[in-house]
Amino acid sequence: MLTYVVGMPDDPSQQHSNVAIERVVAGGEGLGRLSDGRVVFVKGGIPGDVVTIDLVDERRDWARGTLSNIQTASPQRGEPTCPARRSGCGGCDWAEILPEYQLGFKAEIVTEALRRTARIDHEPRIGSAVSRNGYRSGVRVVGTSSHQAGFRRSAEDVGIPAGRCEIAVPVLAEMIESIAVDPGLEVTLRASVATGEITARWDDRFGAVDGLPSSVNIGSAASLIERVAGVDFVVSAGSFFQSGPQAADLLVDAVSRHAPELSTARAVVDAYGGIGLFAATVVSSETDVWVVETSRSALSDARINLDGREGRSELVRSEFGRWRPPKGDLRPDVIIADPARTGLGRPGVAAVVRARPGVLVLVSCDPVSFARDAALLEKEGFRLEQCEVLDLFPGTHHVEVVSRFVNAGTLAR
Repeated sequence: MLTYVVGMPDDPSQQHSNVAIERVVAGGEGLGRLSDGRVVFVKGGIPGDVVTIDLVDERRDWARGTLSNIQTASPQRGEPTCPARRSGCGGCDWAEILPEYQLGFKAEIVTEALRRTARIDHEPRIGSAVSRNGYRSGVRVVGTSSHQAGFRRSAEDVGIPAGRCEIAVPVLAEMIESIAVDPGLEVTLRASVATGEITARWDDRFGAVDGLPSSVNIGSAASLIERVAGVDFVVSAGSFFQSGPQAADLLVDAVSRHAPELSTARAVVDAYGGIGLFAATVVSSETDVWVVETSRSALSDARINLDGREGRSELVRSEFGRWRPPKGDLRPDVIIADPARTGLGRPGVAAVVRARPGVLVLVSCDPVSFARDAALLEKEGFRLEQCEVLDLFPGTHHVEVVSRFVNAGTLAR
């Protein structure tokens, strides 16, 4: 029997041995059962592990524990190659799961979320993943006590030197190693894979950064050009962008496949539209499009990125839940919605219902909020027709779901 010592128990009375991890759940924890039958959630537990844990939270029906040692390692467990992870970096919390199993685990999490939260039996399609290493074109680092750029230790407000970050694009990985950052200062770095441009931003009230090359554009208003699906985008440092252009390419492809109606649609809504990623790629140039977004920076970028379209481009600064289709305008044939982790929620679903599209393509970055949205949409007559799980953050528990809902009151197919 293999034994991996992870840590020494603080309180032996709270220690439980021979806990078999059955599966992973939303949030990335492993699920097992205590000897009394209660479910226990174990951070770092992998299906197939048999572990000893220390309980840190106990309730009547469930508990939460931390790994003390791994009595028998799962065949799906590997050794992380990143030195920062071995030192405790919390960024890649699934670094110990072998890459070939991660997307399947994520699909299982989505299936279970739909079943438990939405009461919908639906098995998602397993889609594609970005490269395991060198995929992130944007990273946020924090200054460590040694003034090195680093990442936070898992579950602690302590910085771990990043070293040569494996998941960052090479130009950022090199920069992270060389710059000096005041302790506790957070710095957001972004590089363009297409042009090599780099932006950096931080709040200079809380510290300084030394060692940045003179070519780096600094501040929230700084921008670069990135290329997605053959289209060049202006991306300001203060605007949201996906984990990298690989991720954006996968999303554009998935959205277009889930809504073939986009090729002939007369009007489309790009909700939570950001810099206009979908409006500029999957929506025909002749189609009227509304981009609904709250960020001033992103809308400013979208105005540039959508310039030259033949159809009308309406940029609306608003929470999508408050948006209403203008009277007299065309009803949108398709709505594309890419909300934050909290999902559409009741306000967003209400906005979809008011617009009465034939098809909704929902991009979700949290399986539980996706399931909640699916339940709300089904109640309003939007049937979940298909969904696909993508891995835009390999090495982590984060899941991306692209789904197609059809308005049962239309003839959409």
